[in-house]
Amino acid sequence: MGGVSATGIWPSGTAGSVMAESNEFLAQIAYLYYKEDLTQEQISRQMGLSRPKVARLLKEARRIGIVRIEITQQMPPEQKEAYDLQKLFGLQRAIVVRNEESRAATLQAIRGAVASLVVENLKQVNSIGFSFSQTLGNLADFLRTGTDSFHIAVCDLMGAMMGFPMPYTASADVAKRIGGQLHPISAPIMVLDSSNIDTYLNDPNIKKSMAVASKIDYAVVGVGDFTTQNILFRSGYINEETISNLRRQGIVGEMCMRFFNLNGQPVQTELDSRVISVPWDSLANAKNLTAVASGGHKVRPTLGALKTGILHTLVTDLETARQILNLHRRFDL
Repeated sequence: MGGVSATGIWPSGTAGSVMAESNEFLAQIAYLYYKEDLTQEQISRQMGLSRPKVARLLKEARRIGIVRIEITQQMPPEQKEAYDLQKLFGLQRAIVVRNEESRAATLQAIRGAVASLVVENLKQVNSIGFSFSQTLGNLADFLRTGTDSFHIAVCDLMGAMMGFPMPYTASADVAKRIGGQLHPISAPIMVLDSSNIDTYLNDPNIKKSMAVASKIDYAVVGVGDFTTQNILFRSGYINEETISNLRRQGIVGEMCMRFFNLNGQPVQTELDSRVISVPWDSLANAKNLTAVASGGHKVRPTLGALKTGILHTLVTDLETARQILNLHRRFDL
């Protein structure tokens, strides 16, 4: 039987059967492609075959072992974890950055990766929206658009934390940087009493912004956890009793203050009637929903977000990616 290895054609055995001839023919095609560096188009002309036929023969040669490909260099670990995340959760893309010496430097690397994604997508969308997120707060500083302007809608996807000294909202700065039209939601993330929410939602400017945000093309959101590290807890919007109540309902995380459990199922709570944010369906219907998460406290929330099935892209760091994948394996077992 003929074949191709790293050193060339294997010695042929006794020909005569149709199978032996077929394998020798496969070996001939494989030799031209892998050893002589002919293109599939060149082989198709030389052998009188169609190019799709050549591609199928090469695939068959690999399948039955006539061709064996050995990869001697391992993938970089961040690329391997990104590939595993894409494959396991059906993502269009996963970007995993290496962990730097400091937490701050790692977050800077993540912001740089998100900014590159945003620039890639600006020419393909009519609207882009951002959630409230500590990681996304100064995203505009990392955008590299040159002199190009993008006259698209730039939206808040939820209310800003009015009165908090460091609001992590990216929309205004991004709109200014790219020349977009800003649609702000000038309201708190959460009202104390649900009876007051209509005061905000009926405001003409907020109503217009919410309408644009509800049909967003490209949404970039942080994945929120429910621990005492949560920015809502630290700013006084929720307390430990609220966190305990959410946990009892199986809630592990949120995107735009829309809650879900570890299975990725949306969970409704009494907070829904007090939150000023795009609804879950708007996130699910976005043409591209990119989630950003980093840190051990974001592992369970991010796994839950991945299991919702509505994410297109995830940006995270290597250590967080590894913990997510390990938790997923234990979860499945």
